[in-house]
Amino acid sequence: MWDSNHLQKAHSGYFKHLFIAMWFNLLALAIVITGIIHALIPWLFPFTPYRLAKKIIRGTEAYFIHDD
Repeated sequence: MWDSNHLQKAHSGYFKHLFIAMWFNLLALAIVITGIIHALIPWLFPFTPYRLAKKIIRGTEAYFIHDD
């Protein structure tokens, strides 16, 4: 749960991590909202939650995951 070396492992500084993580949090909120709407009304937001989740995955891999 607590990793004091997280930023080093993520190859990121505090503010880069903060801004990107907050962007991903907003995308996650959009996933919840569009997912609930889509569950109730399937013809609205088709595949939108899936696409947003993929955007978070691609962003995480691009910004934070590096082969050492």
